[in-house]
Amino acid sequence: MSTTTSPSSSNNANGIVARRAAIAQLRSTSDKHANLINVAKCAGWAKRHGAQMLFLPECFGFMGESAEQTLKEADPPILSNNAAEFEDDNVGSWCPATTSFREILSQTIANAAAGGDDQDDDQFSVEIISAFSASSSLPTISIIDELRFIACKSKLWISGGGVHTKATMPQATTSTTATTTNPVAENKVYNTHVIINDRGQIQAHYHKIHLFDVSIPGKVELRESSTTSPGTKLVVCDSPIGKLGLSICYDMRFAEMYVEMVQKRGAQVLLMPSAFTVPTGKAHWHALLKARAIENQCYVIAAAQVGRHNEKRQSYGHSLVYDPWGESLADAGGNDGAGSHGTVAGKTCNSPVYAPSLIIADIDLNKVEKVRQSMPMQIHRNEFRFSD
Repeated sequence: MSTTTSPSSSNNANGIVARRAAIAQLRSTSDKHANLINVAKCAGWAKRHGAQMLFLPECFGFMGESAEQTLKEADPPILSNNAAEFEDDNVGSWCPATTSFREILSQTIANAAAGGDDQDDDQFSVEIISAFSASSSLPTISIIDELRFIACKSKLWISGGGVHTKATMPQATTSTTATTTNPVAENKVYNTHVIINDRGQIQAHYHKIHLFDVSIPGKVELRESSTTSPGTKLVVCDSPIGKLGLSICYDMRFAEMYVEMVQKRGAQVLLMPSAFTVPTGKAHWHALLKARAIENQCYVIAAAQVGRHNEKRQSYGHSLVYDPWGESLADAGGNDGAGSHGTVAGKTCNSPVYAPSLIIADIDLNKVEKVRQSMPMQIHRNEFRFSD
């Protein structure tokens, strides 16, 4: 099994590649337990290939079949980033109701990390999912809590590219402008991107700002705002692979938010996890992501959903990484065929591509600086002002 990495990868004295990113491609459904087992498998694969951080797409833990189901299955609100970290000796007791499920997650991580043929991984997953689904009582789980557990057990930082979390109501006020400045409606959720460190702590979280309300006759009919409230704050945070600028899917069409994250907040790696529709993906996916990389002179990491999730939803795929010069470092392929670079774990075929699967790229922050020095667009952008 060969590993696909960027040409600029570098080893330290111990022979470990620094700043290695693992990007998952998933086909999530409404079965949270099965989805999280696939995430655990990707975490094990990422460990096998020496990654420091795993990147997951939007809706990695749950892809609803209706608005009502999405609202019902949403995670609790995130009230603080300073959640208690997991300890190796009490990870099961942190949430006793899901201890048996966490044993399965732990075993899945260990099995995938140990290596062997991917067919063995597949058979293992089929067996444990079947055994667990046969249980008389499946525990109610929080996607974010289980993701924190996976991060702690795998010792990976994880980008959870989109989880529906319940929106807290604003405080009572007599002001008629409150709903404009804090547009949180009752019975709605946030689409939340979480960054979790290797101790299971929530490092940062971002609420999706731009909601996908789009009607393309005969092709796409989605109204995200029917269930989701928009966020209002940009988020940039530190990580082992660099300073991350957080966003989700449809956000990528709004270039100004990335300029803000780069110019004023120092982002070096822009994250755009997605569940892109097939028509819009074929038309715009690669062009948009490449443009964001070039104009901001940053790495772009876009973990993606692929294939049919249910009768209503199908995703384009093509998890990928662009470098600051706009070169593609890895592409997992999608509904229209294999990517330009193969996967390092999971099977591949032309259509549809296999999921879950994983691609690998090495993030060289020196390249960010070199590109910006040779073509100082960020300085020129600051210096230029339009005349009246």
